[in-house]
Amino acid sequence: RAATVLNGRGPLAPADRRRSRGDLPLRVAAGGAPGDLDLPAYDPFFLLGVQPDGARMWSWDGAGHTERDLGPGLHIVVNNGLNGEGHREGGVEDAFMHARLAHLRPVLAAAPRPEPRPGGDARDWAPWLAELEGGGLERTDRRTLLPLHEFEPGRVWGTTSISLVALAPDFVRYDFSARPGDPSAWTTIL
Repeated sequence: RAATVLNGRGPLAPADRRRSRGDLPLRVAAGGAPGDLDLPAYDPFFLLGVQPDGARMWSWDGAGHTERDLGPGLHIVVNNGLNGEGHREGGVEDAFMHARLAHLRPVLAAAPRPEPRPGGDARDWAPWLAELEGGGLERTDRRTLLPLHEFEPGRVWGTTSISLVALAPDFVRYDFSARPGDPSAWTTIL
């Protein structure tokens, strides 16, 4: 089993009772589900749990909780949801995510499927790496996976890390970069 949590959209939990979302992936990886928690104590999130027989996504927007099974195929989760389903017009972040999805989905779908293997390295993801490293786009281009937008001097929004996860019945592979755009920064975690 593997799990990860992403930031969601909606009102934040009250500061006097806010709990870290960091334990959510551990609970799901251990076989639990977020629905049995005091969800109003958590900021909004998207939580993905994967095991050999399928994948599930839970979401909490500060008011309501949903869960859904994800079938086989390419799924892209961004801060406004699975495949950008929560897109809202007018916001800078939403505009970046919408443009990113419109650009990345066909590029990744057309590329050969990566074949990560146990004991390998980031080169196992070669068919997707160029795009994951920015695809030759400037970080200010709304289509890039590595956005960077300065709202005003000193107030910047952007991508700070990238994770790649592969799951198979006999292994889990997890690669991470804390310096998006730097090909030498990839670390194989599992």
